[in-house]
Amino acid sequence: MKQEINTPHDGGATRREFIKKSTLAAAAVAASANIFKTPVYGQDQAPSPGSVVGANNRLVVAYIGVGPQGMAHVRTQKAGAAANNIAQAAACDLSTHRREEAKAEIGPDCALFKDYEKLLERKDIDAVTISTVDHWH
Repeated sequence: MKQEINTPHDGGATRREFIKKSTLAAAAVAASANIFKTPVYGQDQAPSPGSVVGANNRLVVAYIGVGPQGMAHVRTQKAGAAANNIAQAAACDLSTHRREEAKAEIGPDCALFKDYEKLLERKDIDAVTISTVDHWH
């Protein structure tokens, strides 16, 4: 019985060779993935001992939608602000009393906005927590 050897017509690799090389490359990437992983706050390891967390590493957070769910986010993030090095800077809501409630919770330096686009124009905001109703997302 004669065994046929499959060779590609265009001189490239066979399907079997391609699968072997792809599997080997995927295994190499998977093995090296943990080497380059940088720890994040809240994980098992802290940042390198030579790194000092300062104002330049601080995340400035704003809130769009400060109803019941939004205020839950404000309170939760305020409780962990020091540990996560965040500064709460602004709140946006259509409701005046909700904006005032957010300012009372966050502090006197909290900027208030009725228009979310004005809030997003601020260059010092690093992150935004959006807690509006689904169709406004």
